[in-house]
Amino acid sequence: MVLACVFAGAPSADAQDEEEETDGPSIEQAGFRFAVFEQEGLGVQSQANTQTSARGSEHAWIFQPMAQIQVRQDRNATHNIAIPIDIVTAASTDALDAITSESRENEAGGADVVTTVRDNDHTSYQLHIGFHFEEYWGSGSLGAAVIESFADDNATFRAGVEVIHDSFDALEPSGRDPGPVVSRFTSNVNASISQLLSPTTIVSATYSFTTQFGHLETTYNSIPTATGERVADRYPRQRGRHALGGEIRQAIPESQTYLGLSYRFYADSFGASAHTTQATVTQYLGDLWLRGHYRFHYQDAPSFWMAEAPLGLPSWAPRTADSDLETLHAHELGLNARWFFDRHGALTWNSSFIQVGYLYYWRSNSLQSHVANVEIGLGFP
Repeated sequence: MVLACVFAGAPSADAQDEEEETDGPSIEQAGFRFAVFEQEGLGVQSQANTQTSARGSEHAWIFQPMAQIQVRQDRNATHNIAIPIDIVTAASTDALDAITSESRENEAGGADVVTTVRDNDHTSYQLHIGFHFEEYWGSGSLGAAVIESFADDNATFRAGVEVIHDSFDALEPSGRDPGPVVSRFTSNVNASISQLLSPTTIVSATYSFTTQFGHLETTYNSIPTATGERVADRYPRQRGRHALGGEIRQAIPESQTYLGLSYRFYADSFGASAHTTQATVTQYLGDLWLRGHYRFHYQDAPSFWMAEAPLGLPSWAPRTADSDLETLHAHELGLNARWFFDRHGALTWNSSFIQVGYLYYWRSNSLQSHVANVEIGLGFP
């Protein structure tokens, strides 16, 4: 799951003045989010089908509560803490239910902490620490970044690095656990820049490079063979990934309308590539805003994707039938409504609000998802 911050916006001048006067630790924001994901689809890697060579069900329910809090330590330091919890049905990484059906539900949790320290009026530093745990899976991450503003604060540059270590059981498609714990190591370097073109227009660009080593495949995924049996996925033991993106945002103050358009290009050493575009419209209606978006995604499969493993395929040969990596195009439509009920700081960066939203996602290889969420955010002026 991707972590989503429940607060967005920019501080007003009054809020910044209040920050300067802060002498000790205080809670600035607190929030709670609850989302429900329902997924239907068919995938080659799924064994939930009586015919070995046919696509099996990818049906799953995911329930995700998340708490978030922002604490100001002093006038120069803040801590953002997020605690997500996932409850997944029928999609467990400890999928011994392939045999026994005893692990059809899987619970996962973790914590994510980002500390921002302002060194001066133009320079800030960030430290990120996170961990994730579920049955037979553990993950830890550590990152750092520097943020520099220049051109009279009309431009901002950010550069960062992140390292992640995962360890988990190498389960076989049959559900058997051979015993040894395997791991993967991920490192990422990234940079972004944003620039005000006018009082109502801002553009930004990002680039990131990620390298991975170790056991990269999803261990319990499998591929049907011509003999009716199944063999496990196998990836190369290292991977390089590039992502380049750009965004333009336009405000129309007269109607309180805000537009956004973004594009992202992705390519990796597996031979996969992807193009993603998204358009967003936000409309303020007094103490209410409505935000809608449409996202289109196209991707090419890696060079070793296959719907069926051929006879004589060497055991060391890269292979996967994961439907998430298949050549496909996907669409996403979403709508959110947020009501600001904090009269003291309505429509500012730390206003209190209630938000409800719905998202529909569908793609060309027989998968669709419905996502409903509700958020409550509390600001402490």
